Amino acid sequence: MADKGALSYEEIQDMEGKFLPENVRYMVDSMSQYSRNRFRLETVSAETASAGRIITVNLPEGACLDMKSFRLHYDTSLSTTTAGAGPTTCYAKLPDDAAQALIQRVEVNLNGVAIEQGCQEWNTIYKLKKLSEGSLGRSASVGASVAHANINSADAAEGDESLVVQDWCGFLNENSTRFLSTDVWGQIQVRITLAPNSVLVPKIATLNMGEPFSAVLAPDTPADALAAARAMNYSISNIFFTIDSVSLNPIYNEMLRSRLAADDYLPLNYKEYYTFSLDNITSGTSVPRFSLSSGSIDKMMGTYRDSNYQSVGTNALQLVNAGVGASTFTAGHFRFRSYNSIGGVAGSGLLDGDLRYNWSVNNVQMPQYRATLTDALCDLNYVPDKVGLDAEGTYCGSKQSFNDGKFCVNQILNHPTRFGCGVQSGFNSRGINTMMTWNVSGQVIPPADAAQTGTQDTGVVSAFVVLETTAQVRAGVGKNIAVLF
Repeated sequence: MADKGALSYEEIQDMEGKFLPENVRYMVDSMSQYSRNRFRLETVSAETASAGRIITVNLPEGACLDMKSFRLHYDTSLSTTTAGAGPTTCYAKLPDDAAQALIQRVEVNLNGVAIEQGCQEWNTIYKLKKLSEGSLGRSASVGASVAHANINSADAAEGDESLVVQDWCGFLNENSTRFLSTDVWGQIQVRITLAPNSVLVPKIATLNMGEPFSAVLAPDTPADALAAARAMNYSISNIFFTIDSVSLNPIYNEMLRSRLAADDYLPLNYKEYYTFSLDNITSGTSVPRFSLSSGSIDKMMGTYRDSNYQSVGTNALQLVNAGVGASTFTAGHFRFRSYNSIGGVAGSGLLDGDLRYNWSVNNVQMPQYRATLTDALCDLNYVPDKVGLDAEGTYCGSKQSFNDGKFCVNQILNHPTRFGCGVQSGFNSRGINTMMTWNVSGQVIPPADAAQTGTQDTGVVSAFVVLETTAQVRAGVGKNIAVLF
């Protein structure tokens, strides 16, 4: 039986001058009639899929689901392609963080209502968030063992591999209530669109990983190497999902129904993402503009990539001082670049260079000065509230790798709390004409590689901006669903 005289954490905090530390309190309790089990869920679509295909699964109804346990399992199969009279051989390789990188879009329907509409490039959002919210230790352990965190640079075909997606951006993992009772919320359906073949990494036989195709020796030709790389493809099979279900004391369901009777609905906050892009950038100064109506805009993230990231066969980049446990290479599709100019040479040295930026929300600059590369690097810790000597690190191991490969500029708009997305504290842009900009200068865009076999630069750059928001979904009587974005 619960201790009826025990005070909650909030009640203790409210007692001014009478604070009692948690580590000296004798508070014990027990949960009766509790049980847990794990279920395997089959797809309602095909058991095999390739780039661009959609995988659909329905989560169990009438159960209390642990959303943190939701996982996607699948096996990968990669192509080996040849071209030319040589012929030139290209081994397709999985990108870093392949488990998530092969997912282009995630949509979630709750009782037939779209609550996660599926923004473009879910995999890019995941990679950007990992730079700040992830850590080298986690990537080197669970990431390397089940998610293919590191690129295989061996001069050989990559064998089939079993991967697991267990880290999700959005409703599936980032919500205010970890355990969802589907008998109140209704059926949850998840639709996953697979990424294009451009996320793969080419490995030309006899060349080192990331080495320009122009380095191939006769009788092979650079054009043959490029043709073989552009023919890469992948497929996945043995697709299934798993999720844990728990059984609680019947009093819990009675509490939910009492809340519905008193307040007409049950609220749940979760993270929702929106993406914006500015293409065809050829100068060192750009101003991506975007606007959004939301009840809580929490964070802004931005980066740059060469426009070739959407092309199949874009070469990998070998990172400089990537960090212990980090992938030595990054896929061309996820090569986030600052294009920072230092003395007219892009990306050299350890100085801040000429790159300057700030954000603007309705003409209010954030920060109030032109920030540098070091500011952006420091914000990798600050924005996810990883502050203090005992805080976790990030996924960026050096200024060099951040400058050319892991570049991401973050700006926080919400208040960090221990309740996570349980509180909407970000910028409320509803009902006002909101204009946001990301003002960047001091970049040097490298010239185009006409043959696309050396640097593979196109001379054209794309800016990519992500807005992280906290939305709210409400379940009413009869499983009526309403969403407040």
